[in-house]
Amino acid sequence: MTITVLSKRIRDTLALAPDGMTARELAFALNAEPSAISRSLALMPDTYIDRWTRTATKYAGVHCLAFVPDDCPHP
Repeated sequence: MTITVLSKRIRDTLALAPDGMTARELAFALNAEPSAISRSLALMPDTYIDRWTRTATKYAGVHCLAFVPDDCPHP
């Protein structure tokens, strides 16, 4: 699966999850490798980490979609 296809699937899944999802939750929902999800999320300018949640061994970022206007200047 290419990163472009995976990115679209991530966007579609996050659009249905207004509270966001961790990379592990996305991997489970999309039946994909967590490393592929993390790699795709790092390349997607329209997602962001909204907050951090504690797991058994570490903290995980909860990713959400960012609704960026077309005329928004780059940071």
